[in-house]
Amino acid sequence: VGDRDEALALAGQSMPERGLAHGLAVAAVALRMGEELNRKGAGLDLDLVHNAALLHDVAKGWPHHEAAGGELLERLGLGGLSRIVAAHRDVPPPASGLLTEKEVVCLADKLVRCDRRISVEDRFGEKLALYACDENACAAIRGRMNNALALRGMVEKACGRGLEDILAGVLP
Repeated sequence: VGDRDEALALAGQSMPERGLAHGLAVAAVALRMGEELNRKGAGLDLDLVHNAALLHDVAKGWPHHEAAGGELLERLGLGGLSRIVAAHRDVPPPASGLLTEKEVVCLADKLVRCDRRISVEDRFGEKLALYACDENACAAIRGRMNNALALRGMVEKACGRGLEDILAGVLP
């Protein structure tokens, strides 16, 4: 997993400025959710949450950047991050009903556009508008949106309050 300083150093060396800003914003959102979930007994590893969120787009721009990022981190000895990074594009709600670091990072990514907060509905609404002429793409987008909405619902239920309240003040 590495420590937070190591993750930040790797991100600074390997990601463009815009990608680093996005990673930092996703990490801030993921950490806030993780902290709140831990207050309710989730037992999440916050270093894992932070580092996976920060580095989730380490291979952005590469083909299949999620899998490529997971493989890169594995080769760098950060295998604890690899499965989360490889899955961050879409994570279905767990059948167990228990949220893990993987779900937190995936949802956090869906709540940040560039380095700003965005709602799940707005994030996916943009994609649906962009691909409005491609029904197959829209079906896939709606599937990812429904997964993100389900994860949001799980976080809210586990924390006993709304996500906007949980994330108040985290990002503009």
